[in-house]
Amino acid sequence: MKYNYGFGDKEDDDGHTNDRNDSVAIGKNLRSSYVKFGKDRNQRLSNRNNSLDVPMHIDYIRINFWGQFAVHDYFAKWYEQFGLEVVEVSNFGTTILFAVTETDKFSNFLQSIESVIKNADDHAGRSYSKLIHYIQDFELLTTSDIVLTTDKEGVFIFKLADLMVHNNGLEAILVKLEDYLQQRAITHIINREIGIVEIYSTDALDLTEIVNNFDIVLQVTSGRATLIKPSVFNIPQRDYGFEVADMPNLPLVGIIDSGISINTPLAKLIVVDERLNLTTTSVIEDNVDRGRGHGTTVAALAALGSEAVLREYRGVLTPDCQLLPIKITDAASSFISIARVLEILREAKRSYPQIKIFTLTINFSQNRKYNEHYSSYAYALDKFSFENDCLVFISSGNNANAILRTNGYDLRYFENEEANLCSPAESLNNVTVGACADSLRHGDYVGISNGKEYPTIYSRKGHYRYELLKKKAKINKTLFKPDLVMAGGDYCYRNNSLTDIGEGSMLLLSADSTESFYQSIGTSFATPLAANAAVRIQKRYPDLLASSIKALMLNHCSDKLVEELKENKKMLIGHGCLNGNDVLYSDSNRINFIVEDIIDSGELKIIPLNFPEYLITEKLGKTHGLLKVTATLCYQFLPVKDSQLGYCPVLIGFGFFRNHLGNDILKKEEEVKSKLKGSLTLWSQNCRFKEKPNPFSNVQKISFVVNAKELIDESGVFKIGIHCLTHPQLRPGEDVSYKKDNKFSIAIAVEETVNKKKVTGRLYDEMIAINEVENILTADQDLEAEAS
Repeated sequence: MKYNYGFGDKEDDDGHTNDRNDSVAIGKNLRSSYVKFGKDRNQRLSNRNNSLDVPMHIDYIRINFWGQFAVHDYFAKWYEQFGLEVVEVSNFGTTILFAVTETDKFSNFLQSIESVIKNADDHAGRSYSKLIHYIQDFELLTTSDIVLTTDKEGVFIFKLADLMVHNNGLEAILVKLEDYLQQRAITHIINREIGIVEIYSTDALDLTEIVNNFDIVLQVTSGRATLIKPSVFNIPQRDYGFEVADMPNLPLVGIIDSGISINTPLAKLIVVDERLNLTTTSVIEDNVDRGRGHGTTVAALAALGSEAVLREYRGVLTPDCQLLPIKITDAASSFISIARVLEILREAKRSYPQIKIFTLTINFSQNRKYNEHYSSYAYALDKFSFENDCLVFISSGNNANAILRTNGYDLRYFENEEANLCSPAESLNNVTVGACADSLRHGDYVGISNGKEYPTIYSRKGHYRYELLKKKAKINKTLFKPDLVMAGGDYCYRNNSLTDIGEGSMLLLSADSTESFYQSIGTSFATPLAANAAVRIQKRYPDLLASSIKALMLNHCSDKLVEELKENKKMLIGHGCLNGNDVLYSDSNRINFIVEDIIDSGELKIIPLNFPEYLITEKLGKTHGLLKVTATLCYQFLPVKDSQLGYCPVLIGFGFFRNHLGNDILKKEEEVKSKLKGSLTLWSQNCRFKEKPNPFSNVQKISFVVNAKELIDESGVFKIGIHCLTHPQLRPGEDVSYKKDNKFSIAIAVEETVNKKKVTGRLYDEMIAINEVENILTADQDLEAEAS
């Protein structure tokens, strides 16, 4: 299909963005890369321990291109000419890591580099492959490039290379590595699905020796994770003074954390399963933070929501879910095994197939670098959620250093890289939650932020920074993190000094029954509040897809109260703060729709949205802005591990169009004006060129007002168009899984925006009458909802 929004066939004739024809300049530019590459390669050879008898060795070369590399078209050409096989795509398509898999052919690469360098010296006009023109610089992947942690102990995560042509060779190296680890009694876990080896520190472990000799390792990181809150000045409050009501048939939420204490009023909600435990203490013990716990606090907010905090945990509180403790730590700072976390998540899903919502507020301690590739942890969770129709609510991570750097509230601090989120918060299939300054307390706001809807100084921002990419690198403005912000409490001033236990903080349940409650702040508390909103949707509409729950929530987020945040606002607060009531209920003047469907690659679907006649036949006091329409599309996908550009391999986009047929909507806009409004883009995400597109986003949102003239012109019918394309920048054969049956969800909210005196009370009923709508509540559930 040819779409009328610039998704053309090619950006240029040769598949590259910059053809630098000045061979003298090219030769001078590549000279330093060539010299350093030779030195590094000789050093790597000298560091090998031949007595280990590793069956083969592979060099990896990282090439930065002047523009985006067309992987699909040029994969074969670089392999055939230079013996270089694409291993990993980063920097959104401008940096490629190649494996040197054919050494004879690789000599052609080095000879071409030598020729262009010599030509720069003597202008002799030697011949060489013109593919060299597109290289900005290159380097050997060295041991220092691979080992990205300074930790000397704990769990080390080895990211493994994956080849399409020579993968049997890598398998032989992996077998030899496993023998090496077993001979030295080094505990390890190999997970081929995620593409990692996790190695546990012992006296026999020599990281440098492994990386020097086993050429299957692309990256070594630490599994260090943290529960540490923004500060540690918390004090107890009072005894437990509430009980949890008995409620039948509640959904189940998985709390991936430090356990949930059985010695609290939450006891009746806990489903105890000791198989879901990576520690030596019980899942119903929560002893971190000097016995105050962490998972218990998170569980209370997930089950009881903001209402418990607003009521200061008094009286009888109505729960929204049961709680499944999934215990992955019993220390404030520990090391996490990705493979073992994934294993017990799958065990939880096998044992409790109804579970759809999880919370995860334990992040790796190191912040993500700007534009860094997706982590193995994010990949594992994205894959799990796609395969199991689940949502993991992940905190963006706390930044304890922020208040020390600013000693107050300064939004300029977020310009620092250390303010970036922590893995696995970059996950796309799940929901990343940051903290806004609201503490859910009654009375005037007293925190240090500019308002309770603003991001807290300890919250973390998205790690995309497009301005650092090359000028022709692709940008997708719908791709950002976090997804939303929720109340997490704030620092405030008391006795002329900053505190996290004042009126700006949040009241929280303690696992220590002698303390009962404490005050604190953190993204760890914002995250379960978001999960609570999700489980309330699940409770009311149990058959919804996970992507529909996400779409509903993001569709009812607003960033309007933080208008002074202009630049990079989405990277600080995402879609904004959630209106928890609107997401659950329609009323007579506002209606929520959900569209759930599947679409094939190359397909266009058209859905009519019909509006009632009274909007144009009756006097409503105005003709402009009669309605506000807000729509959010979400979908989950099977991620592509080694391609940052193609990590989300499926583009599903949507738009609102005039009352035209599909064939007209597909025509160029100058031929048939299908665009509904001048203020709208034609499609929700524009990924420009087919050969070298932007990265795709699996969340897009559109909002606009409806005027009487538009309803008249279109006979009260707007068309929603949905289209699907497979990413063209995948390695050959990787796109097969995405050609058919891609699921998607669209949440649509329509509300009257006329003067309150003119509100008709007719919108809901009449929209239901003239649109094809299936009620997703059963009769019994409807009665239960009305009773509540």
